[in-house]
Amino acid sequence: MLELKISCEGPEEAHLYLNAQKYHNLLGDLTQALRSAYKHGTDADVLKVINSFYPDLHKAVDHNTGAY
Repeated sequence: MLELKISCEGPEEAHLYLNAQKYHNLLGDLTQALRSAYKHGTDADVLKVINSFYPDLHKAVDHNTGAY
């Protein structure tokens, strides 16, 4: 068993730590999608990937509510 204690200044900072795995997953998914679009697609495909991930990135960065 592993017990982890994190002290935070407030709820916003706590959400940041609690959602870290979601942020990591979002960035991993974005990386894989961009890699595939660059390798196998066109510039339009790359733009589609960026546009599809933008709402989740915006949510994760601006609201600290998690990525997915």
